[in-house]
Parts: sequence; C-alpha cells; structure tokens
Amino acid sequence: MPITIKMPTTLKSYLKIQVDAPKMYLVSIINDKHVSWEFCMRMLKEVFHKDLEEAEAIAHEIVTNGEGFCGGYMFEIAQTKAEMIEEKAKKEGFSLLCLIEEV
Repeated sequence: MPITIKMPTTLKSYLKIQVDAPKMYLVSIINDKHVSWEFCMRMLKEVFHKDLEEAEAIAHEIVTNGEGFCGGYMFEIAQTKAEMIEEKAKKEGFSLLCLIEEV
C-alpha cells in the first residue's frame, strides 16, 4: 500500500513571510588636504577591495574634490571599514575622516 503525505493545497501562506532588506550606508573618505595619493590607493585596495582602475578614480576624487565615495554597505560593515581607515590614517599621521550616510 503506498504512503500518502498530505501537502498543503497552497504555498501562499508559507510565502507571505517577508524579509526586510537591511538599510544601506554609503562610506566616503574625506580628505584632510595632507593625505597622500599612495595612502588613498592602499586603503581603497586593502579595505574596500577596489581594483586599480576604481581605486585611481576614487583617489582622484578624494585628492582633488576633498571627498570620494567608496561603497555602500550594511551599517556594521560600513562602520568597521570607516574605523579601519581612520585608525590607519591616524597611525600614519593623517587626520582624514570617513563619512557614513544612510541611503
């Protein structure tokens, strides 16, 4: 005798679970007018995992316009990246800051 398994007639009740997307935060580096191109490039590659072309474009924005957008992340990740940049900058004698803005 075959085994019968009762399945729900509809999956709608199971699919009504709604997952809220996490808020995103933009991270920008604010230039202190003394930060070096090399430092910007290194941080963009190491912390934000940018390739050479992206890092050069962002570093150019930081050095010439005083601010460069580095990426969008969940809050905890954005905060960690900003803290890493500021800590490394301080160790190397730069006073640059990172800005975190909610999207």
